[in-house]
Amino acid sequence: MVTYRYSCEKCGYEFDFEQRITAPPKKRCPKCRGNVYRVIHAVGHILKGSGFYTTDNRNKDFRKREKEESAGAMTPADSNSTKHKDKK
Repeated sequence: MVTYRYSCEKCGYEFDFEQRITAPPKKRCPKCRGNVYRVIHAVGHILKGSGFYTTDNRNKDFRKREKEESAGAMTPADSNSTKHKDKK
């Protein structure tokens, strides 16, 4: 169910109405029976955390370059210790 905001053209009354997204829009004001229309407004949507764009929405080429760059940032001592482990 979705909550829609409606406004009356005749008396200016605004009201919220909960209905299915597939339902036809309301046509009449509950106060004066005038014509109503849906009010379109911004939705308060906040993304928190590390950010979905940087973690979910990047293409494969970007992720590959990013991985190569982070691997290239290792010092030679770090890369030697990870590449050549003692075999026992």
